[in-house]
Amino acid sequence: MVAGDFKEAPGEVSLGKVMLFNWLLLVVLTGLGWLGYSGFHALSVFIGGAIANVSFLFLKRDLLRLLSGPLEAVKPLFFMRYYLRLSVVVGVLFLLVRYRLVHPIALLAGLSTVLLGIGLAVMVAARSIYSPKS
Repeated sequence: MVAGDFKEAPGEVSLGKVMLFNWLLLVVLTGLGWLGYSGFHALSVFIGGAIANVSFLFLKRDLLRLLSGPLEAVKPLFFMRYYLRLSVVVGVLFLLVRYRLVHPIALLAGLSTVLLGIGLAVMVAARSIYSPKS
């Protein structure tokens, strides 16, 4: 069985559900930035969220590869990819902020979509555990 083939039990948080919440939150926060502030703020939120979500997508792919094979053979490659991805993200963020292509606070709001998506997925899972059974 592949790591993604498991049927989700009540109260479990799947990576697919987290990814769905991440992208939905990005759309909502981008819309709020557009309505509440300006197109520049909305674009900054979207760029930050897109960077965070794409990085999370690559992390998910690498983790599934790591967990599906022999751990010792894949572990060094996983860490090399992890630090390379982190370096690329930091470099892109530095350039965006350095050349004032984005609003820094709106960029941070977009970058937080992954954290908020994980929290939302956990709250939904906790609700399914603690909700009264009918």
